Amino acid sequence: MKLAMALYHYFPYGGLQRDFARIAREAVSRGHEVVALVSDWQGEAIDGVSVQRIVVSGGSNHGRMLSFAKGVMAARETGEFDRVVGFNRLPGLDVYFAADSCFAEHVRSKPKPLRWLPRYAGYLKLEQAVTAADGPLILFLNDDQRDQYLRHYPLAENRYALLPPGIERDRQRPADHKALRQETRANLGVEEQETLLLFLGSGFKVKGLDRALKAFAVLPETVKLMIVGNDQAAPYLSGLPEALRRRILVLGPRDDVTALMQAADLLLHPAYRESAGMVLLEATVAGLPVLTTDTCGYARYVREAGSGEVIASPFSQQALDDTLQKMVSQLPGPWQENGVEYGRNPALYCLAQTVVDHVEGWTP
Repeated sequence: MKLAMALYHYFPYGGLQRDFARIAREAVSRGHEVVALVSDWQGEAIDGVSVQRIVVSGGSNHGRMLSFAKGVMAARETGEFDRVVGFNRLPGLDVYFAADSCFAEHVRSKPKPLRWLPRYAGYLKLEQAVTAADGPLILFLNDDQRDQYLRHYPLAENRYALLPPGIERDRQRPADHKALRQETRANLGVEEQETLLLFLGSGFKVKGLDRALKAFAVLPETVKLMIVGNDQAAPYLSGLPEALRRRILVLGPRDDVTALMQAADLLLHPAYRESAGMVLLEATVAGLPVLTTDTCGYARYVREAGSGEVIASPFSQQALDDTLQKMVSQLPGPWQENGVEYGRNPALYCLAQTVVDHVEGWTP
């Protein structure tokens, strides 16, 4: 089949983008022709995937997304695609990979006047396109996300499916993990007796870097924090005491995440909201204890594995601070080996295969 895979912005470090790449590679491996419809592509090409750029216009994020939606519709009309798979909420899809939580659920907590603003109206219009009676098959990342959508849209049972997780096997703790840990910590300038926390993710605002820094600030001087991801940390660090800033390593986007997870002692991920949170499972199977919030879809796996602690809603900074201090004093605790054992489950590694199965089997 000739498949179009539509994603507004591709770069190699985002969780959604990595899912996109895995699914594209799986489709290519099965002999499908894959065309990526994007407004922007950063990073290396994916073998076997051709890139078609959609020119977008607009002075706002929602305006550019609506422009992208029109471009995807136009490409569908001329591209002779057998299936169009969307990784953003877009009209004209055959299959929608639901990376985002339900926007209608998000909007209902807003004052009514705000709901009428163009931003909210624009995103709701796109979500209504994928949930319409003649809309695509929707692939949900977890049952909480599915239930959010069902509270707002009367989806027939044959219109949606739940996906398993889809982490890469190279995130599992490697056989040489002790040597890898020592080498990576030496390169980072971290002593073995020091505790190293990892904050990892693109989009520091949603991932809760402000919360993480507040919790980190009350820890002993023997604890360091490394911030990894495709975003700007400087605005969050300005105003911090110099002594605290000296204990923070800002590394930017990195390709050696496996090594960084082995070097670290705990993943700190107090996100405001996240449909999945692949990093939680990646840390779990790497044997890296996790501290996160229950607003992440994959927090359920942290609980199931016993690989860390989950802060319950409504969020309390004091609860995060106290739990982090307790975990740091007990590392590696039972969390490390629990995660490694949980990572032996083969069902954790088959998201891409399952998505392509659905794409091949879906009859619009």
